[in-house]
Amino acid sequence: MTDSEDCPQPGAPPIRGALTGTTLHPDKTAAVSAKLARELWMAVDEELDLLRQRMQQILTQQAASDLPLASSERLGNLIHDLREANAKLVIASLDASARETRATESHRRQSLFLSMLAHELRNPLAPIAMSVELLGKMAGRYPDILSLQRILERQTIHLTRLVDDLMDANRINSGKLRIKKVPVPLSQCIEQAVETSQPELHVRAQPLHLDLSLEGVWIHGDADRLSQLFSNLILNASKFSSDRSPIYVSARQEEGDQVRVVVRDEGIGISAERQPFVFDLFTQGAVGDGLMAKGLGIGLSLVKEIARLHEGTVHVQSEGPGRGSTFIVTLPVFSQAAQPESSAEHRHASPIEQEGAAHARAARILLIDDNEDINQTLGEFLKASGHQVDMAMDGPTGLRMQEAAPYDVVCCDIGLPGMSGLEVARLMRANASPARLIAISGYDQPQQRQEALAAGFDHYLVKPIFGDELLKLIAHVEN
Repeated sequence: MTDSEDCPQPGAPPIRGALTGTTLHPDKTAAVSAKLARELWMAVDEELDLLRQRMQQILTQQAASDLPLASSERLGNLIHDLREANAKLVIASLDASARETRATESHRRQSLFLSMLAHELRNPLAPIAMSVELLGKMAGRYPDILSLQRILERQTIHLTRLVDDLMDANRINSGKLRIKKVPVPLSQCIEQAVETSQPELHVRAQPLHLDLSLEGVWIHGDADRLSQLFSNLILNASKFSSDRSPIYVSARQEEGDQVRVVVRDEGIGISAERQPFVFDLFTQGAVGDGLMAKGLGIGLSLVKEIARLHEGTVHVQSEGPGRGSTFIVTLPVFSQAAQPESSAEHRHASPIEQEGAAHARAARILLIDDNEDINQTLGEFLKASGHQVDMAMDGPTGLRMQEAAPYDVVCCDIGLPGMSGLEVARLMRANASPARLIAISGYDQPQQRQEALAAGFDHYLVKPIFGDELLKLIAHVEN
């Protein structure tokens, strides 16, 4: 390389220090000393340091200026997420509402189905039950019939109980199980439960041991439902015990205002893991060898609900399989001061009194039912009881017969074709009929009872009708 290539040429413009502002003329370049060179490089280094600092400031300011933007972006994202969540919440709310509507409709249809099922089952049960009672009346002339009649009677009662349990299960599910509270002696409820349970205990030769200390113990409750509670417990003990196995029922008032009723058996017992679920609806217990107990698993659930409606409790104790079971019911005792002075209102008439009342004199009775079997069997039963009976298959015919020769008693089905039993009752009352009107229906709902009474009926009987119940109503009319 030559000097001419290495150094600035004469007349060339001065080289200005880009960073220091120093002007160097070409002719003075050679005279730059080492000291000046060091100063120059130091100046360059300072300039570079200043540049780095400035760049750092710029970067810092940029970061500071970006912060609100980042925050705004995050806020925007949050708003977007909230909008999406709100949209999903709206959809979920609509879905939940639709599910609730479907569940309500499903429950309504289920209730309607069970009501219709009970009605359809009660229609054939009615003539069967009445035929069984007629066979009982014939047993004196034909002794061989008696054993068959008793079998049919037990099975009819069992079928009737199953239908009633179905309706009670529906009421429990709907929260519509209702009770009518009046002062009632607890001993009466237990005695009625024992009477109801006795046929099943007799068949299985299971002795029932009673230890009741209930003198003066009254309950403010529904006598029929309380009897059902205790009969369910006794029948449950029977069901899960072997033949000839004893059952124990004890009752006594505890300290305070509580009465304790205990139903104990020596049956198959209940395992610890199953005990918390025995009162659940439709829960069944195994009876051994993989078999299941008969029934629908409604009885104990009904026991719990009836106890609750009476402000009481029920719980179970068992030491395990093969060790028996104990069910303990506690109920509040009705105030001593509020007990009725006389229990004549609750006293059961003796069998002799019932028989005498039922057959005091013959009554003229009109049956109106489109079911020929019910008309025939109920008519034959009433005739065998000494009454005069006529029959009609529809409402208009029954009205004409009543107008032509008024009857003492009219038993009328509610679900008649064309003209319903409610219309028949209204027209009879509008014509000032003196007859005692007894509604006969396959439906057992409070609303239907109220509608029948409002239409003019004096009594409401649910199929199947048991003869003694009807005869008592007829005897009441006669007296």
